[in-house]
Amino acid sequence: MNSKLGSDLGDAVGIAPISVPKASDILADRLRDLILSGSVKPGESLPSERDLVSTSGLSRSSVRDALRILEVEGLIATRPGRSGGSIVQRPDRQSVARPMELFVKSHEIHLESLLDCRLAVEPFLAARAATHHTDEELADIRRIHEKFLATTDNLAEYKKLNLEWHLAIARSSHNELLIALMEAISHPIHEAAGYREVTTEQIRAEAKKAHCAILEAIEERNPELAHNRMAKHLGAYMDVARTIPNSE
Repeated sequence: MNSKLGSDLGDAVGIAPISVPKASDILADRLRDLILSGSVKPGESLPSERDLVSTSGLSRSSVRDALRILEVEGLIATRPGRSGGSIVQRPDRQSVARPMELFVKSHEIHLESLLDCRLAVEPFLAARAATHHTDEELADIRRIHEKFLATTDNLAEYKKLNLEWHLAIARSSHNELLIALMEAISHPIHEAAGYREVTTEQIRAEAKKAHCAILEAIEERNPELAHNRMAKHLGAYMDVARTIPNSE
């Protein structure tokens, strides 16, 4: 049977292309299931490379590829030496935030889209911070706030403290997934050309007033007020950002 006839026959009976997974992917899937199910807990070691080669029947290179996949996912940390090996760990927020930030930068997501995301999320986080913050977290927000108020013409310091303050509020919400989202989009927003231009003296003064009002609501543990004041603050910034050329 020639290749043309074989192709036509395959199309006639509805045979779709078959994709066979790599051996390393299959092993990675099985090891990942063991970790996520709790069969192997954080701090415990996976079997050694030699043992995995023996029990799986795979080559050493396939086993190493599987372990490398889990390491990139943040599920294991590899320690060299005789007493080392693959130690199971719990992925941190950076394992979520880092790929998301790379996605934002590599796809050149417009500033307006990033601000839409921020407006959708951050007022909710401010409301959560009002009811969930600890004394230590509130003290940290106040510390950053005082430094932020003291900034004058040092624009780099102003933007750095502005970012730290917003992230401190997000972290005091204790919503790990949304905190990771905020960490992922905050740096691209602050690096955007449009954001760099919104640094007039008047805008900085208005931002400082807005921060004072938001902090007051958080201190009073008033979630509705914290939500509304954060939404107003971000909405005002978005109105200004839309007027800047190349902000989209």
